[in-house]
Amino acid sequence: APWSIADAPADYIAGQLRAIVGVALPIERLEGKWKLSQNRPEADRAGVIAGLGQATDDRSVALCAEMKAREPASRS
Repeated sequence: APWSIADAPADYIAGQLRAIVGVALPIERLEGKWKLSQNRPEADRAGVIAGLGQATDDRSVALCAEMKAREPASRS
């Protein structure tokens, strides 16, 4: 069975609770990066696009379109 906090002695838990420090960080900006298999070989990307192209759910269709739009000019 996995370890549980209830397995620890009360004095140990009390000591650990005193050591917890809360931190608040204001978020000033978010940066994202597309990860659409662009680091994979052309054949792998083509396979992913082909597989997604056979799907009918909205997320897969949208992802397929994004991957096609981001393919290098030689493949568009």
